[in-house]
Amino acid sequence: MLQKVGGMGTAWLELSGELIMKNLAPGEVLRVHPGHVGAFQSSVGFQITTVPGIKNAIFGGDGIFLAVLTGPGTVWLQTLPISRLAHQISEYLPATDNRQQMGTAAGGALLGGIVGSILGGDQ
Repeated sequence: MLQKVGGMGTAWLELSGELIMKNLAPGEVLRVHPGHVGAFQSSVGFQITTVPGIKNAIFGGDGIFLAVLTGPGTVWLQTLPISRLAHQISEYLPATDNRQQMGTAAGGALLGGIVGSILGGDQ
């Protein structure tokens, strides 16, 4: 989901992992996994494309899509997208039969509980 932020004032962004800032020259192209795109200036072109090749189509999973960012402008990348953050957290939870049956949904439930409690919701 893309959101546009503009005008005078302060905006707070939450990005996961480390932050990498890349200044793109005019016409310079950067291809990254869409989950790693944190923010970019309005002067940067943004497009989603697929990775070519039959192997990628069959075995690529969500890795078959790339974000293509074209300069000029600044791009901020996050090293740990929210889906991978949930997976990383779930590895440290005690294993229970219930969690094993739910699979990766447990990571999402945990993350939802953490984010919900931070934002004031009681989950």
